[in-house]
Amino acid sequence: MTAGRPLSITARLAIAFAAIAVACFCAVGLYLYDALHRQMSGRDDAELLNRAAVLRHVLARQASPAAIAASPAAVINTVLGQPGLALRIDAQDGQLLASTASSAPSAASPRVPAVRMPVGKDIRDGSAGSSRVLAMLARTADAGVVRVTLSRQRSDRLAILRRYVPDLLAALLAGTLVATGLGYWAVRRGLAPLRLVIGKADEISTNRLRGRLQVDEVPAELRQLGQAFNAMLDRLEEGVQRLSGFAADLAHDLRTPINTLLVETQVMLSRPRTPEQYEAALASNTEEYERIGRMIENTLFLARADSAQLAVRPERLDLARELGRIVDYFEGVAEEAGVAVALRHTEMLPTLEADPILFQRAVSNLVSNAIRHSRAGSTVVIGTGSGAGAALVTVTNDGDGIAADKLHLVFERYYRSDPSRTGVPDGAGLGLAIVRAIMHLHGGEAGVHSSDGHTRFELRFPAPLVLKASLH
Repeated sequence: MTAGRPLSITARLAIAFAAIAVACFCAVGLYLYDALHRQMSGRDDAELLNRAAVLRHVLARQASPAAIAASPAAVINTVLGQPGLALRIDAQDGQLLASTASSAPSAASPRVPAVRMPVGKDIRDGSAGSSRVLAMLARTADAGVVRVTLSRQRSDRLAILRRYVPDLLAALLAGTLVATGLGYWAVRRGLAPLRLVIGKADEISTNRLRGRLQVDEVPAELRQLGQAFNAMLDRLEEGVQRLSGFAADLAHDLRTPINTLLVETQVMLSRPRTPEQYEAALASNTEEYERIGRMIENTLFLARADSAQLAVRPERLDLARELGRIVDYFEGVAEEAGVAVALRHTEMLPTLEADPILFQRAVSNLVSNAIRHSRAGSTVVIGTGSGAGAALVTVTNDGDGIAADKLHLVFERYYRSDPSRTGVPDGAGLGLAIVRAIMHLHGGEAGVHSSDGHTRFELRFPAPLVLKASLH
């Protein structure tokens, strides 16, 4: 069973807005209902207190409790004409003296003393809460005391409240629907810039990566998203361009040795050859195969480095020993090229942590590149140093140099400062790209400076430094 499709942001916000509106309307409705109820109860109580004051005044003019029983109309008339009012007057011994109806409330206690005027807190709820009752004592002209019970029915007031409830519920429903509709419209209108971002994203393809969002036209809340979106497009465009250039350069560099192999093979097969000629052709083909193999190996290395598939196993390296090995390895190659290789370092030699195999490969690529581009009779110098919390390894040579506007390209794949050197061995243009990839794997940087034919490559390892005296 598949899960249901999640609600859109617009629907979620509209539902949340409706829930908030319902909560607010219910709170306001309950408040208004309670306020109306308390206001009606206050009016009932005030009316009871007014009638109680009139009754005491009337009873004070009665000669005695017996006079009230003989002529109850004089007292009862004070409450007649008031719907819902009921009166009962009893003597101290419980004898009924006057009553407005047979259903008049019975005596209640405690009663308000005759010497004090009743107040609101003296009024109590009647049976089942359907009435409000005031029980008090009153005096007649002969100082006799009678018990007075005055009540006010709530039926008419409750009827008004019952009629008010449907109107309140209808207003609540109508307000909720209106608030939900307006909330949905406001949210949809507010999310219009987000749909613009989605529209721009739909327009993107490998052939159309130049479109960008106008960040100044989107709301402040989406401005950061727009900037991140444009930055992503910049990276995608750069990556696609580099991938296209990489594929074109790779095809070009593979085509040259393959064409060479094809032509040599066709020439050898064009007529019978001696065994020596076949051996020479096979030796030449072997060199081309080795060149293709190195090119493929380097390409795979860069691909793995870019996708972080290479495991780096850093160790604490002794630079004097590691760099000495590299100098010994390249002495013969340098001698054939008519140059020399020398190691020079400071008194305090930095010890760094790096993968020894990758370290050897990075420095060897720089030395090999320096030997190929050095003037005859010059010296390729391998140096060390430290600064800004990093260990430095430098390779310096004197040659034709690199133009200032080309320095940022030397670490790109298949870049050659001298295109005429395309056919030289190991000249596929991947060596310096591998150096940069190795430095990135170590969290370091590779840089180059060149002026007046003097070129200096620099490897900066960010590992913590441990300085020790160099061994001579």
